[in-house]
Amino acid sequence: MAKKKTPRYKKLLGFVYIGISALLIYTLGVNAYRVIGQKQQLVQLEERKAELQKEKQELSKEVELLTDDDYVARYAREQYIFPDDDEEVIKLPESKK
Repeated sequence: MAKKKTPRYKKLLGFVYIGISALLIYTLGVNAYRVIGQKQQLVQLEERKAELQKEKQELSKEVELLTDDDYVARYAREQYIFPDDDEEVIKLPESKK
């Protein structure tokens, strides 16, 4: 019995299918890698967003406090050694222990 020869175009067509399959698998791998990277970036950005929201709340509270005249006066006295009307400020040197 004689072997049947497969036509050349079928061999060529097989190589084309293999090439297309390899290209599709490569594209799928690259896209999967990109998605994993973007998920990691999303997690980092959500953590940063939570930090910024917390900072925003703290700053909002501070803004509310700064609208109170008594708080502003007390803050200025404590932080910037700002005397009250009948007070005299004397700064003492810090003691070494």
